[in-house]
Amino acid sequence: MELFKSDGSEDFFCSGIGWTKDMLSKKMSIEAPALALSGKSRYLPKLCVFGNRKGVSQSDSTITGAGLELRADAVNQNNQIIHDKIEAALKLLIFRKPYVLAQFWLQHVIGNDQILTTKDQPYGVGGTDERLLLYRRDSERYLYAVGKDHEEEEGDISPPVRVFRRGLPEWTVDLTNYLPKHFPQQECAIGCDLHGYLALPVFDLTTRSCVGVIELLTSSKYVSYAHEVQQFHSALKTQNLSCPQAFDGTAYVPRQNELDKIMGILKTMCDIHNLPLAQTWVVSPSTSFVSHDKIIKKCCCSFDTKCIGKVCMSTTALPFYLKDLPKWQFRKACAERHLEQSSHGAVGRALLCRNLCFCRDVTILNAEEYSLVYLARMSKLASCFAIYLHSVENGDDYVLEFFLPPGMEDGRCVQDVVETLKQKIEGDPGFKLGSTESSDSESVVTDVSDTASSASTNVTSLEKRGVGAFIDDGEDSSPFKKVKTV
Repeated sequence: MELFKSDGSEDFFCSGIGWTKDMLSKKMSIEAPALALSGKSRYLPKLCVFGNRKGVSQSDSTITGAGLELRADAVNQNNQIIHDKIEAALKLLIFRKPYVLAQFWLQHVIGNDQILTTKDQPYGVGGTDERLLLYRRDSERYLYAVGKDHEEEEGDISPPVRVFRRGLPEWTVDLTNYLPKHFPQQECAIGCDLHGYLALPVFDLTTRSCVGVIELLTSSKYVSYAHEVQQFHSALKTQNLSCPQAFDGTAYVPRQNELDKIMGILKTMCDIHNLPLAQTWVVSPSTSFVSHDKIIKKCCCSFDTKCIGKVCMSTTALPFYLKDLPKWQFRKACAERHLEQSSHGAVGRALLCRNLCFCRDVTILNAEEYSLVYLARMSKLASCFAIYLHSVENGDDYVLEFFLPPGMEDGRCVQDVVETLKQKIEGDPGFKLGSTESSDSESVVTDVSDTASSASTNVTSLEKRGVGAFIDDGEDSSPFKKVKTV
């Protein structure tokens, strides 16, 4: 059974088969979630959603801020369409804890000005706690100018404004990580027992334009917001709207021709040498902002505190080839988390040394050295090697990771696989295998055999083939050795 994926779509193929604010106001309506839930989802908290059926009302509809005034006659038909779509999407959301507030900030165009407001826009609460409604009412007082003429204004201090202008998410595990000037409602939020924060840009899939920002505030200080991000993405997608995903791989789509070539390489290698799994890794782009230690900084798209301040590697939406279907759960886990480039795993080390890194048995590593070790054990995946691949045309750097079947742990078998890979890559001038620069320096590599005899055996077999040699570094207790390019 063979399973593979070569693009950023949601479809997998297995032998040709698809896989796969005021609660009492007369102007507001409250509805339960629209979907019938099953499984564990039925026990998760749903939102009570409030929406103004007639858009901005014809009375008491003026709000001011940023030197602008928004009146009912400024609302156009398109705004009402967006309003209704957001309201429908909010009804589909489920969260891990009930004490949450989700609200939408809509972009309005008034003459030559653009403003962002949540006044009379849909919102949802996970409970009827008065504090949630208090924060909601406080939010309605704010009106932000987001047009180009206001980009340098000091008033641009709100997360929804930053998210709208950048088109990128912003989040924090705790609102105390913000300076007050960067989060005007910080005092109110904390007083309402709201701590965790997430803001996502919302895009119209037809026009590709940003139409607003959706906010989530929760009492919980989650270390990861991947679940919440995926909830928003799935719900918005039903309304022909979109927002960034956790572990998003859309940045790789323009390189599709290049990715198709890599897909062919992985398939050939697995077919010839009967490898159970081969997959592609890249450095994850910084596509979100996180507020941490009073500083707003760029971060990858995992929405996980583990990745803050680190260089991460991702395999999401990149080519992979799976011959052994029982290993699918391991592959799925790889796509749902990032690896640290600086970690002791084969993938990170291969990128750092821009060469080949071999690991005789990943299952003897600890979780700090290799975060996927437990799943590797369950999937009975042990030996692997990773090798650096450089795109000559686009300048992109990839790491190809190959897991070996049982019985192929010795150096000669590994070298046979590497020789096949070299022949395949050398036939395509668009790629360069191994280091892009000539160097005699030593590169760090993983060899988890602890015995000196194993190290010396690898020296002999690899030196003869002219790729690399494992060198005993004198630390017999360490599973890590070095390799010197030859």
